[in-house]
Amino acid sequence: MRLTAEGQITNELIRILLYFDVFAYPLTRREIICYSGMERNQWRVIGRALDYLVKEGMVNFYCGAYYIGNHKSKVLRRFEGNRRAAERMKAARKYSRIISYFPFVRGIFISGSLSKGYAAEKDDIDYFIVTRPGRLWLVRTMLTLFKKIFLFNSYRNFCINYFVDEDHLFIKEHNRYTATEIVFLIPVFNHGLYSKFLERNSWVRSYYPNFKQQYDFCHEKNPALKRWFEKILGNSFVDILESYFHRASRNYIKKKFAYMDQERFSGSFTMLRHELRYLPGRQQFNILKKYNEKVEKFEKEARFAISSENLVESEA
Repeated sequence: MRLTAEGQITNELIRILLYFDVFAYPLTRREIICYSGMERNQWRVIGRALDYLVKEGMVNFYCGAYYIGNHKSKVLRRFEGNRRAAERMKAARKYSRIISYFPFVRGIFISGSLSKGYAAEKDDIDYFIVTRPGRLWLVRTMLTLFKKIFLFNSYRNFCINYFVDEDHLFIKEHNRYTATEIVFLIPVFNHGLYSKFLERNSWVRSYYPNFKQQYDFCHEKNPALKRWFEKILGNSFVDILESYFHRASRNYIKKKFAYMDQERFSGSFTMLRHELRYLPGRQQFNILKKYNEKVEKFEKEARFAISSENLVESEA
């Protein structure tokens, strides 16, 4: 049966609320409108759809936020996390500036929960780092040594778990999780590269047609000392080091996580010359699984069929 326009909008609102409910994160009406991608002339329809969902008991409303379930404490938790995130961004800016001074670092974006304006008490600060081609593993090694020596191996302000190089900005995994992570990235170094990254991943607009990340800090400074070091480290000997660091890091990670079976390992790590994804917690798989379960539970309990969506990770 083909859905009406209002039915399609209602479905999309439920999907958005269910996805963010995976993180126990209620949304304001403004956020729901922003994430839905609806045009201004449809905002009244969104309002009516939300009122209908609240009236029917499928969605709850408390202190200006909409959520699924009966735990209104999620709303207070969300606003406390927002306050904490504002404080944590100060550290994120400080350390992103430090990272930007390392040779061959071309772009830095804040990722993870902080990019969505939320921070739990013990959350790390996650960085998505873009490097010059052929220097990704050198950059990763230098940053890891800096963390171990000067930060006593603490991940709290320095979690460097995703790297790509400038020639490989296109992200192949297309699903709601990846789209959300991409559109919420906060650029803190090299706005031009950030814009290019979004252009290369325009497929995310099928999930977030009009959403634009809000940010007020993105520095562009590329000091002379950094450029000087890049010239020194631009020879064929460093090419050999790059290959060595790639091979040694890959072997170390495989040995460290040898307890994982092949399927779990491949879902947690990508260790290519041009891309490193270091996510031993399998966040993407677990989040999509929970999202799928929430959709099924909602349909069963609310007796409301949600129109189909690809909930499984896929490649273009």
